[in-house]
Amino acid sequence: MRRALSVIELIFVMIVIGILATIAINSFKTHNLQNDANFIYLKMMEAKYQGLAYDKSGLTKPDGIGCIDLGEQSLKKMAQKEHYQIKSALQNSIDTLCFDSFGRPHKDDNLTQESSLITQAQKILQLTYKNQKASFMLYPKSGYLYVIISHTN
Repeated sequence: MRRALSVIELIFVMIVIGILATIAINSFKTHNLQNDANFIYLKMMEAKYQGLAYDKSGLTKPDGIGCIDLGEQSLKKMAQKEHYQIKSALQNSIDTLCFDSFGRPHKDDNLTQESSLITQAQKILQLTYKNQKASFMLYPKSGYLYVIISHTN
């Protein structure tokens, strides 16, 4: 009765362990751009739902409810408060994005008046990390927001 492993069996076991380790390493890669995009998307949706629940039509002094500042420093501070770090580079086309009680998107002020309504679909924010981009697209009237992630060569 044989008790020891042969050299061929040991080599086979090492190959199987190597294959499993390669698969495991690839599955544990960090997805920095996806994580950053998810964090910012959730913060935008939080602002939208706060705006839906809060009517600003009678206010004379603006407040920040239903708004999000899309500046790079503001978003990074917001992430830091949540114990998260944004690793992507940011480019925004709107400084402040607000939502009114109908969910419509407004730009640049907290009073959400008709003059500040966003009237065309547009890219409001772009994240870049290494060779990947995430573009935040916003539609008028509904405030529908989606993220497109693409690879650049």
